[in-house]
Amino acid sequence: MPSTTKQEADAYDQMIDAAAELADLIETGGIAVDEYVLEELTIFLAENAQEIRQMFKKLTHRFP
Repeated sequence: MPSTTKQEADAYDQMIDAAAELADLIETGGIAVDEYVLEELTIFLAENAQEIRQMFKKLTHRFP
């Protein structure tokens, strides 16, 4: 069994929490997505938050 530090475990928990919040946002936005696909997508987005943050920094206009 791999050894995990408290810091690594906390970071993983934060990533899973972010994925759950993303799933809620997508569902309340009225986008119909298969449950499995939604889980995979939100985990992917949460795992790649740094890269996504960089992409969104380039946006200068807020869309409704």
